[in-house]
Amino acid sequence: MLGHDAAPWALKAEKLHKDYPGVTAVQSLDFTIHSGVVHGFLGPNGAGKSTSLRMMCGLLRPTSGRVLVEGFDPVEQPFEVKSRVGLLPENPPLYRDMTVNEYLTFTARLHQVKTIPDAVDRVLTLTNTTHVAHRLIGNLSKGYRQRVGIAQALVHDPRLVVLDEPTAGLDPESVVEVRALIKSLKKDKTVIFSSHLLHEVEEVCDTISIIAHGQLMAHGPLSEVRQQFAGQALVQVEVAGCSDVQATQLRKLPYVASIDVKKTQLSILLNTKDDVRAELVRAMVAAELDVLGLEQKGPELEKIFLQVTRNRGEA
Repeated sequence: MLGHDAAPWALKAEKLHKDYPGVTAVQSLDFTIHSGVVHGFLGPNGAGKSTSLRMMCGLLRPTSGRVLVEGFDPVEQPFEVKSRVGLLPENPPLYRDMTVNEYLTFTARLHQVKTIPDAVDRVLTLTNTTHVAHRLIGNLSKGYRQRVGIAQALVHDPRLVVLDEPTAGLDPESVVEVRALIKSLKKDKTVIFSSHLLHEVEEVCDTISIIAHGQLMAHGPLSEVRQQFAGQALVQVEVAGCSDVQATQLRKLPYVASIDVKKTQLSILLNTKDDVRAELVRAMVAAELDVLGLEQKGPELEKIFLQVTRNRGEA
């Protein structure tokens, strides 16, 4: 069996499959997540996302296939894997009658952390919960309980961190702080980040996987997934003004699918994957438009997600 030193990746799924009585939850997933990235794991309700995450962490035994965490199999080498993985489940396993400090100390002991006070202080600082360290968890707001859940996932300094909906229940300021924390973790960790907020995934993640009906539909760097599903790109143009005649002239361009004119804003939908911004600017100048600004956007993750799931018959 490979160990960490021999594995150039953080996690690998090989023909990962899970059946429940009468239901196939996950169908032969094959993918690799490289070290030092924030990876978005996406899927609609019932897609097999939570089942996959549980198998990744060694909490659920696959029906067939396997997961390797830095070369170690969670089924055959559970202690090796659990020492390397930190998990924030959708419902954090908190003891409400403990103080934050007591709970994190207890968690650190379970992981056999050598310098427990230092480890607890480190995660309290990381999650901005030092000022509530001596309060009962049951008396904290949902947002602070979520932060404590993240802290327990980090207390043993794991190399792979799996966060299931880590910003759920947080106020806007806390969301920004948690996003910054997640980004900072990839300096020496790999993060698998599950979220239903697709704009959040776009902002935080380097690579993504999308599953639907238990099948892997897209996987890889976010930019490559966008390119894979890109049939159109949107160009936002700010102009001094645009007449109907000028808009009609632009609509005749072979790479323009449609144009939406709102006062001084043009939303131009392209039907090509090529970068035609230079040609478009020349065409607008020829149409005697005063161009004040231009920005081209790739397909949004939400549109890709809907395209993938609808292709599999989901709403």
